[in-house]
Amino acid sequence: AQQQGAQSEGGFSHCSSSYFAVDKMTPKGPRKGADVGNPHDASRPLAKIGTASAGGWWCAAGGWPSPNPRPTTEMFYVFSGRGCLTDKDGMKHPMGPGDLVVLPKGWSGRWDVLEDIHKVWVITDHPDTEQNRNPRAIIVSDSDFAPGNLQPQGVHPAATHGSPKIASQIYHDNGLMRVGASTCTSGSFAVSNRPTTECFHVLEGLFFVSNADGSARRCVAGDTVCLPKNWSGYYDIIEPVKKLFVEVKQ
Repeated sequence: AQQQGAQSEGGFSHCSSSYFAVDKMTPKGPRKGADVGNPHDASRPLAKIGTASAGGWWCAAGGWPSPNPRPTTEMFYVFSGRGCLTDKDGMKHPMGPGDLVVLPKGWSGRWDVLEDIHKVWVITDHPDTEQNRNPRAIIVSDSDFAPGNLQPQGVHPAATHGSPKIASQIYHDNGLMRVGASTCTSGSFAVSNRPTTECFHVLEGLFFVSNADGSARRCVAGDTVCLPKNWSGYYDIIEPVKKLFVEVKQ
C-alpha cells in the first residue's frame, strides 16, 4: 500500500499526495498586508537538500501586494483553485488547476487568490543571474506537457533493461537551476553520482526509485520526490511516466 506520510529512503525523500492534504498542514494565520478578502494560509515542508526545499501550501481566497523582490526562485504546481499573479508593470498571469508556475528570483507584484489555492512547491536559493533583471511570472498550462510538445531525447544512455525513451522541455533555466517537464517510457536505467539535486512531482505513471543498496520506493501520480546531488541508484519504469522537475546545479 502507498505510504501516507513522507519517507526517507537512504539518500532521497518521497511522499504521496495525501502528505499535503490541507488538514495535515500547519496554519500560518492571516496574510500580512492583505487588501482583498481574508486570505490565510497553511503549509507543510517535505525536505530541504542543500539550497533546494520542497513542500505544500494552501491559501484561502483574497489578495495582497508583494512589492519586495523575491530572494529565491519558486516553482509550483497547482492542485486546485484559481488565482492571478500580476507583475510589477501590471501584466497579469491567470493560473489554475494543472498549471506549472515559476516565480523567478527578483519577481515582485501582486497575488490574487480567486478560489482557495492548493499547491506543491520547490524553492531554490541561488546567487543573482541575468534573468533576475525585470523577471516575469511564468505560467505553463497542462496542455504544454502533452507528449507532442516535449523534445525527444532518445533512449536513456544508462538503460539497463528495455529501451526507456526520454522526452523533455525546459521552461526556465538561469544557469544555476532549471525547471521543466519530462516523460519516460517503460524500462530501467541506472544513475551514478547525479550531478544535480532534483525535486520532482509525478503527473502520470508507475515506477520504482531504488538506492544503490536496493532500498526502494514505489512512485505514482501525485507523489513528490527529492534526490540529492551525488545520489546513485536505479529507476524501474513500469508504466510510462510524466513529471515536472527542478534541477539545481549548486
